[in-house]
Amino acid sequence: MNFKRCITMNECSMYIQHDWEECIRSIGNKVWISVKQRNNPSIHGHLVCKSLKVNGLPIIQGTNGFEVESVSSYAIQVKQTSCTLVTLLSPYRVFKDVHNTSITSMDVIGNQCVTASDSVLKIWNSLDYEKEKEITMTGHYGDIYCCRWFPSVKVVLSCGADLRIKIWSADTGECAATLTGHTKAVTDLAIVDRGRNIISVSKDGTAKLWHVASGKVIDDLVKFNPTTFINCCSINSPKNINLGERDIPAFEIEVGTDDKCILVGCENGILAFIGVYSRKTLATNDLDSPINACYLNDNAQVFIGCNDGRVIWMNEQLVIKHCVYDTNSPVRCLCLFKELVVCGHGDGSCVLRSTSGKKAYLTGTNADPIYDVCTDTRFLYTASRDGAIRKYLPELLLN
Repeated sequence: MNFKRCITMNECSMYIQHDWEECIRSIGNKVWISVKQRNNPSIHGHLVCKSLKVNGLPIIQGTNGFEVESVSSYAIQVKQTSCTLVTLLSPYRVFKDVHNTSITSMDVIGNQCVTASDSVLKIWNSLDYEKEKEITMTGHYGDIYCCRWFPSVKVVLSCGADLRIKIWSADTGECAATLTGHTKAVTDLAIVDRGRNIISVSKDGTAKLWHVASGKVIDDLVKFNPTTFINCCSINSPKNINLGERDIPAFEIEVGTDDKCILVGCENGILAFIGVYSRKTLATNDLDSPINACYLNDNAQVFIGCNDGRVIWMNEQLVIKHCVYDTNSPVRCLCLFKELVVCGHGDGSCVLRSTSGKKAYLTGTNADPIYDVCTDTRFLYTASRDGAIRKYLPELLLN
């Protein structure tokens, strides 16, 4: 489907000084702010602290058409003559000492975090972080592209540029197994059910189903042309979807795949929706732009982040229902938080968007690309090129 037929909304982006929440709280201080409509020049202004209320919150005056609607300890609502009201949220907590360089992947379950930087993985707790309690895992050669918790939160899965998939003990940090079989970099991972089977996707054009205990490939779920790089995948058990009939006998070592679908997104813009058990391709689409991030929910709704900046909502037939195209900055990562699609972009912006037009920004990065974003149902986390992990509390967003 041609992207020009997308429904476009919120054709502007707002940017604010990364440390605004600190600077704006002293009388006379000002922070820069700008708004940009896609393919148009930016409009710049300042927010100036004129005085302080009894509760210590600043009274702010904007310049060049910027107006502050409300402000709280962590959030500020701003509008401009060319842009509707948006909320900007500062981090609830920032972790700067976990890694020293770019963080390429992150996963969180109940405050228990696993993060990847270069070829190193670390396990740590965001609730009571102490560097002495970190567990460090080394053994990859080259960048790690994805790290994921198994549902038990006792095992970590990782993959990367070295063509390998590794399984780690979260208690000891030791590598329990290394899976080999891809001929190019392994870009993303999906865990089937409780983790007896996993799925990996690669720049070699394949999506492989693995038996974890034996370390063997069960089957190739997808086998594109070797020049069709697969960038991302997402797995779920969508309701009321015909997943197709299987033509080959079932394998004994294949467990929990009967109700699963896998969504894969490719560098050449190809998007495919596959029944894992049936091995049938249920739907495809060509978005004419590299697909950097994708998500499939349990209602068979599909969410896509493209290299040209588009954020797209689709149905189970991969028909486009909504499209937000407010920036040309590539979407680097994507997750869902309630009804909101959370996207990290290459220009350092992290945006919460909805089909109703609701929009908010997670601030704090100084134009450093966001490489991963995830949620543990209450908090949102971002991992970026500056080596910091930022933790946000979305309930602090102003209504």
